[in-house]
Amino acid sequence: MSPRGRSILFVVVLLAVLTLLTGQVRGEDRRRLGPLGRTVLTALAPLQAAMARVADSVARGWELYTEIGRLRTENARLREEVQQLSGEVTRLQETAQAAQRLESLLAFRAQTPYRVVAARVVGRDPAHWFATIVVDRGSTAGVTRNAPVVTGEGAAGRVIEVTPFTARVLLLSDPRSAVGVILQTSREIGVVEGSGQGDLQLKYVSRLTAVPPGDVVITSGQGGVFPPGIVVGRLVSLRSGGAVFREGTVRPAADLSRIEEVLILLPQASGR
Repeated sequence: MSPRGRSILFVVVLLAVLTLLTGQVRGEDRRRLGPLGRTVLTALAPLQAAMARVADSVARGWELYTEIGRLRTENARLREEVQQLSGEVTRLQETAQAAQRLESLLAFRAQTPYRVVAARVVGRDPAHWFATIVVDRGSTAGVTRNAPVVTGEGAAGRVIEVTPFTARVLLLSDPRSAVGVILQTSREIGVVEGSGQGDLQLKYVSRLTAVPPGDVVITSGQGGVFPPGIVVGRLVSLRSGGAVFREGTVRPAADLSRIEEVLILLPQASGR
């Protein structure tokens, strides 16, 4: 039978069933069905139950679909709020760290008798074997060549190039750098040189004096660059460097690889 014939047969059977069901309604009690009606309802009961289950499944599926949509919308909103809060936390942490660094600089500035120029790091030497930074203050601010540069923690380096608005600073970690120092407890003198790495090298320490480990290393004022008494770092180890002198390793007080703000100490001749 063709699809059209099956459709026509289905409509005819449906009409016949409806007619029989209508004819079974009694005049005295229209809610009561005859034998034929009960037989048809009994035959259709499994189909009716199946259709009810399908309808329930569809309804639950629709509720689940709408609930998933609502949860997706809520999750998107919560993710956006989390991103905003994370950005705010990061900004507050950066502000707190900057405030702490500036507080250290201000404390050092209050203690030194020299006139100082505050500067921000705006560039770094990309070469691994050189350790220099560029700061945003130059000759127009009074900066001169060989002016010592410090952070709130201690010595950082010295100015080696000056332009009107910038200056290049040679850090203590550069192999070309050297500064005269004194070990604070033993009062032994020596020279700290850059190693190209994180730590510094201490040289020319006498073998005749006992030097305690962890001794603080400060500038001696010799060499004409750094004034005396500025912290350079802390002695990590000491070893034999020959028949007369010993050598050691010094951990710099300032984190030279992460400097962001510095103070440039102007020569005494430039003081006001």
